[in-house]
Amino acid sequence: MNDNKIIDSADVVLIGSGIMSASLAVLLKLLDPRLSIQVLEISRQLTQESSDGWHNAGTGHAGYCEFSYTPHRDTDGSINVSRAIAIFEQFEHSKLFWASVVQRGITGAAKQFVRPVPHLAFVTGASQVDYLRARHRAMTEHPFFEQMQYTDDAAMIAQWVPLIMEGREPSQVAATVAKNGTEVNFGVLARQLWNWFGQQDNCAIATEHRAVALTRQPNSWQVRAKDLQAGQHRNMQAKFVFLGAGGGCLPLLHSTGLPEVKGLGGFPIAGQWLVCDDANLAARHLAKVYGLTP
Repeated sequence: MNDNKIIDSADVVLIGSGIMSASLAVLLKLLDPRLSIQVLEISRQLTQESSDGWHNAGTGHAGYCEFSYTPHRDTDGSINVSRAIAIFEQFEHSKLFWASVVQRGITGAAKQFVRPVPHLAFVTGASQVDYLRARHRAMTEHPFFEQMQYTDDAAMIAQWVPLIMEGREPSQVAATVAKNGTEVNFGVLARQLWNWFGQQDNCAIATEHRAVALTRQPNSWQVRAKDLQAGQHRNMQAKFVFLGAGGGCLPLLHSTGLPEVKGLGGFPIAGQWLVCDDANLAARHLAKVYGLTP
């Protein structure tokens, strides 16, 4: 891998080494092997932040169980599932891309980073049960979701996810299950993509480099970056820049002075992982389960 190399004038500069940048880097290089591509990553190692398996709560999203894709009822009481359909279709495109990189030998076997996991939506209380029933009815009208099952039978839910029902009052509960869901380790996938990318001609990866400013020029962008080891700044040119640096994108976007950036903002999301190290207990829960707030 061309590690910590700098291309002073590149066709493409990718900022951040998460799954978004890794996917784009490989796609671009496959489409046009002549492209020169520079990657800048602030950390010492690649893909250690939001795409890493222990830091990413958004793996395998396909619209099955995420209530945020079907948040409201329409005035007639129906559930608008158009966003869930769009998300499912996008995820199918992602799976096709992953299949192609496996077939090309760019990554290892698919089982190294993706595996089947049932996706469940679970609710409690009369109003939530009514909502989930309507959601299931609307979603199964589309071919993408026609295999999704619904039940308000506590015993059936206990078969799907025994730990969810253990010790729980069985009244007023419901769940849907999509048994063809998946779980993806984007950290493993991205690092395999980077391993291939780093072996290609005119491709360079510089770790411990922070992009600090973007300046628009007549036919290119000037990217100013700081070498965190040496403490020095340097400028490089790029015809195209992709920001895949999570929250770190905001100050870079504002540095461009582009009018489209005005009003853009973000908000922090924090959470805690609860990790079970009891193998026997963990073996009883083989599912991704989403719920609604009470």
